[in-house]
Amino acid sequence: MYLKNPLNFIKKANRSFNIYLENYKKINDFLDAQMENQTKLDQFIARYEEDREKLDSLLENQEKMTALIPIYDENRKNMDIFIDSYSSIKDDLSKAVVNFNSNYYKFKDYFYNGEEHQFKNMDTNDFFQMCFLNDIKLLSYSPSENRIFLETRDGIKLMTNNRYYTIKEIFGRGGYSTYHLHQFKEFVVFDVGMNRGYASLKFASLDSCKAVYGFEIDNDTYNFALDNFNFNPSLSSKITSFNFGLSNEDADVDIYCLPGSDGITTTELEFTKTQDEWLARAEQMEIKKAQVKEAGRVIANIIQKDNIKSHIVLKIDTEGSEYKIIDSLTSLGVLDKVDLIMGESHLDSENLDEKLFGFTNISKIYYNEVMYGFIYVKDELYKPLTLKS
Repeated sequence: MYLKNPLNFIKKANRSFNIYLENYKKINDFLDAQMENQTKLDQFIARYEEDREKLDSLLENQEKMTALIPIYDENRKNMDIFIDSYSSIKDDLSKAVVNFNSNYYKFKDYFYNGEEHQFKNMDTNDFFQMCFLNDIKLLSYSPSENRIFLETRDGIKLMTNNRYYTIKEIFGRGGYSTYHLHQFKEFVVFDVGMNRGYASLKFASLDSCKAVYGFEIDNDTYNFALDNFNFNPSLSSKITSFNFGLSNEDADVDIYCLPGSDGITTTELEFTKTQDEWLARAEQMEIKKAQVKEAGRVIANIIQKDNIKSHIVLKIDTEGSEYKIIDSLTSLGVLDKVDLIMGESHLDSENLDEKLFGFTNISKIYYNEVMYGFIYVKDELYKPLTLKS
């Protein structure tokens, strides 16, 4: 090929190349921009898909919310009704409490005959509740003598001072009670630790009880019991009382007493270190001389002399001497004649379950770490019913 003008050709070629270079840069910039836009588009599509899922979930929740609105409205109506009802009940309860308190104080004032302030050094609310809830009448009160005279629903007349704990335990809380006493056709009771005679009178009030033999070591407490017996001649005719304690030997002993207290007399000094009232009033403790006799021999002689053939109940509450007495009864074979044993253990120094061989424990209630109430029956009298599951 022959070029007429090679120089012009070169100039045209050079201009074309420059145009190419200029367009190449634009094309390259365009491609870069296109790639960037594609990335943004991909990101947009991804966000769109994510937002669409959220929107679908939102729409689904919206449908659920729409379905819940009627339920919410119904519940709100019920709540409004409840609140109105609660307010009414609250008002009624408030009125009932006011009426109860008003009547409570009226009843209490009537019970004390307007003389509640005369009852010194005692919890008059607790005393009133004990009497009111157990239908115990307050017959009279002598402030100067600190003597309170009561009558139970069964007509048993009882004298106490401002320390009435034992009356509360026996007549308020059903102490020394078990269905066996009502099951026995006849029984006699050996009341060891007779105290003021409250338990002896409760036993004697049962028709099937033919006799009670009571033993009280402290002379003042013994005389207190005699006063209570004299108030109940029809019951005291069943009761024979002895002004000495029982133990594992015959001896003259020291007894530790708190003046005016109800049933807190012991031959065991260790006992005085375990009871709250002893600890609180330790400086008032009195030491007296008293007599104890061998339990097994004394009770065996009574059984033989009175020709006792009925069931025998042993009630024992001697503020710490229980184990010595049981040992004496066991060694002389007297415990074998006993059918029911009830009382309190105060020092918990020995295992009663092991000592009372041939008996089954049917009740054991701890009052603190070392003191508990118990009831044991002879194995042949133990007849449990099936416990439905």
